[in-house]
Order: sequence, then structure tokens, then C-alpha cells
Amino acid sequence: MDYLLGIDGGTECIKAAIYDLGGNLIALSAYKYDTFYIKPGWAEQKIEHWRKGLIESVRQAIALAKIDPAHISGISADATCCSIIFIDRNNNPVRDPIIWMDVRAVDEAKYIDSIEDNAKKYNGFSKVSPEWFPCKLLWMKKNEPENLSKAAVVAEYTDWLTHELTDLWTLGISTVTVRGYYDSRHGGWPLKFYEKIGLSEIFSKLPTEVLRVGQLAGGICEQFARLTGLKAGTPVAQGGFDAIAGMIGSNAFNNGQVFLIAGSSNYIQVNIDKEFNAKGIFGSYPDTVIDNFAIEGGQVSTGSVMKWFKNNFINNTLLENADKEGLDIYKYMDSEAKKIPLGSEGIIFVEHLQGNRTPFIDPKSRGIIAGLSLKHTPVHIYRSIMEAVAFGTECTLRVLKKNNFKLNEIIACGGQFKSELWTQIYADVTGIPIKLTTNPEATTLGSAILGGMAAKKFNNLNEAAGNMVKYRETIFPNKENHEKYKYLLDRYVETYESLRNNIYKISDFNNM
Repeated sequence: MDYLLGIDGGTECIKAAIYDLGGNLIALSAYKYDTFYIKPGWAEQKIEHWRKGLIESVRQAIALAKIDPAHISGISADATCCSIIFIDRNNNPVRDPIIWMDVRAVDEAKYIDSIEDNAKKYNGFSKVSPEWFPCKLLWMKKNEPENLSKAAVVAEYTDWLTHELTDLWTLGISTVTVRGYYDSRHGGWPLKFYEKIGLSEIFSKLPTEVLRVGQLAGGICEQFARLTGLKAGTPVAQGGFDAIAGMIGSNAFNNGQVFLIAGSSNYIQVNIDKEFNAKGIFGSYPDTVIDNFAIEGGQVSTGSVMKWFKNNFINNTLLENADKEGLDIYKYMDSEAKKIPLGSEGIIFVEHLQGNRTPFIDPKSRGIIAGLSLKHTPVHIYRSIMEAVAFGTECTLRVLKKNNFKLNEIIACGGQFKSELWTQIYADVTGIPIKLTTNPEATTLGSAILGGMAAKKFNNLNEAAGNMVKYRETIFPNKENHEKYKYLLDRYVETYESLRNNIYKISDFNNM
């Protein structure tokens, strides 16, 4: 019997999962590692932790699956995006990886902002984030030039995983496009842009081969085979970054599909049939999965806002009531929030507790609760948070809707969709049906699917995902509720816009 192995290098751990060709999870293993916050805004990890976690998670997954590893036909790996590695000529790290959430390169981002170049169309005509690939490299050049000079290879966590598996260096098209300004439709790397910002020398350190996801990157090397029990030569596919793997593992990469991961924060990727750049979105990125374009958006704080509210403001009476009914607090609050009318009886909540990513791209924005009265209870605020998060998602989707892009369905995964109420609110606010996947491990499944492509178990990616991704149900919008939410969405936007400057002033006062 054939099996596929998907590996996911996350922020908190690395996972290895084994699937059959029908997408059934056979075994899953995870190995945790630490993140080091050396200074405010900095975040680093250690390659030796990644390496130990990779080996141990693969070995454990094979042991749990109780299969002959020779029956694993294909493998691929994904990881966090913008987690940058610096490797010397002896394959040793020059310094610890600077991971995705590190924002030390603020000054470098401001400098790149000042440079005019068409490559920046991916920014959606907005500011460059210090998280992005060239910002971090420019910081290295200015602050650790000796380490950058020692590095023979500069690449991403995903590329490092592929190298560990195959002993070959490649670059994945998804990471270099989404965070490195690579454009497969217009000559690849924007060399003039990198020259303008002072990074032209970086191309001597980047692997030269840029591969599409699912393309054969190589075979399992002898050393990794010895360490894990895998069969040497087993095909390894070029992977994507974690959100791309999740999109593949949700079968959500065709035109008109919206891919939404809703956890502590929200990540949105919308697939369209033509190039489109606009204020308030990132992209459009060409060819990150198949031959189409992808729009990126998201919200910084979503599920984390609900957790904050639960931890700080849900009173003992509600906790006791939940306990009496044998429900966890979220399920109990859902049951109570269902009794409250649409619109939370006059409360508008703006969920920007950590700022806004898209479409306002406003890191200085903060949360707002408007319309409170003595009638309102914690349950009202609980429901208003659900509505606010859905409003924030729809604000990004509106950019595309107003430009006549037809969005057929939202394919969703993540903890928020454990709530029937919250899922229905999303459908009603957006007016788009929501399909829910059965597998919560969308990233490892996506990487396994790519492994199946390299092993030639499927003719194309649509066939592979069609075989391996399963859905549990589709939630359809209530048309009457959708019309009512249109009005409330406008009030949500007005609330943010009317209070924005006051919030800036209050923030400035606190920082005096």
C-alpha cells in the first residue's frame, strides 16, 4: 500500500504526518521547540532544534503508523514564511534563523518604502512590512555584515527542510514570490529593485533553481535515510510555505475560491484568473500553486480577541452555568449568543486590538466597543466580537467584489469554525457559502499531496487534492441576514474611520 509523508515546520513545533492516497490520516507526530525573544520585536529559533525535531517527528510518525517506511512513496515539507536561514560552506548555521514574526527591520522597511519600483505592486500600494525577506536581509547587511559575508546560502525554512531531506538547495516559488517580489510572469527576480535597495550581491547566495510546488526537488538522501528509516531515493516534492500548504490541503486554489484560516489570527487567500493590484490587499501573486493569481489578506487579532475576552471578562455566574449544563465555556456562550438578535442589540465591536493588516493596513489602530448600554451583558459583547471578526474578513473581500471578481465559496479551517454560530455569521456577513474540511491538519495534508505529485501518484494537483481532501458540510448564507449585515458593516467601517485619529492621539499620549 502507498503512503505519503507531509512535514510542517511551524512556529511552535514541527509535525510529521503520514496519509494514505485517500487522504486518511494514519499517524501524526509533533516535536516542540523554543523561540528566543532576545530584544523587543526580535524572534529567533535554532537550526539544531529544527533538525532534531525533524528527525524525531519523522521517526515517531513512522513508528506510530506501524508501516514499512519503504511504502512511503512521496514526501514534501512546508514551513513558516519569512523565516530566514544563513548557512556557511560547511552546511553550518552562521547565526540563528530570524523567523517570520521578527520585526527588527523597521528602519529598513521604511527605507524600502521610500524606493519607487513596480516590484512593490505586491504591497497593494501600501507600506512594506519589516517581516519581509528583503527587509531582513538589508538589516543583516547593515548590522551583521560579517555574518552575511560568511553565509554561502541564504534561504527560507522551507528550503532548509528540502535540503535536509535531499542534500540539494532549491527555492520554492511561493516563498520567493509572496515575500521576495519574484514574478514568474515578468522575468523572475526584480534585479533592478534589489540593486536600488542595495542588495544586488544577495543573488550569489540564493539557490539558483526556483521550483513550482509539487515539482520533484530530489530524492531522500542517504544520511537522512539512515537517521529516520526512510528509503533513500524516495521522491521529495518542492513544498510551499505553510499557508500555501494549508490551501492545497483544503483544495482551495482554483479561481473563485477563498481560502480562510481562522485561528488566533485570520489569513485569507483568494484565487483569481487575472492580475489585479489594489490598495488594501497584498498581491496578486502569480503561479504560487497553479497557473492563476492569488490575493492575500488577513487580520492580526481575531480568535485571540475572543480568548482575551473569555479570560478577562466572562464572570463566575456564566462559568458556573456552563459547568451545570456540562458544556465548555465557548459552547455555553455560543448557545446564549444565539438568543441575541443579529447586530448584538446595538453594539459595534472593532477587533483591531493588535492593529489591522488588511484592508486598512493600520498597525496603530486599536479595539473599539461602541454602543454600550446598561442593558448589555457579556454575551452581547461575545456575539459582537464574532460579528466584528466576520466584518473584518468581509472588508478585505469587498475590495475584490467591488472590482467584479466573482467569489464562489469560502473553504475554511481553523478553531473558529468549531462554532456553528460563528460559521453562520461568517456566511451571513460575506454572503458566500462556507465549506468545512474534515482534516484539521491542512498543512501536513497539503504537503503530503505535493509528495504524491512528485511520486506521480496523480496526474495533476486538482486530481490529487480531489482524492485526498474531504469536506464535512457546507454552510449557506441567510439572504435576509446578509442584507441586514451590509448595513452594519458600513457602520463598522464608519466607527473605525471616525475614531481612528483619536485613537492615534491616545496612543501617542501613552507613549510620551
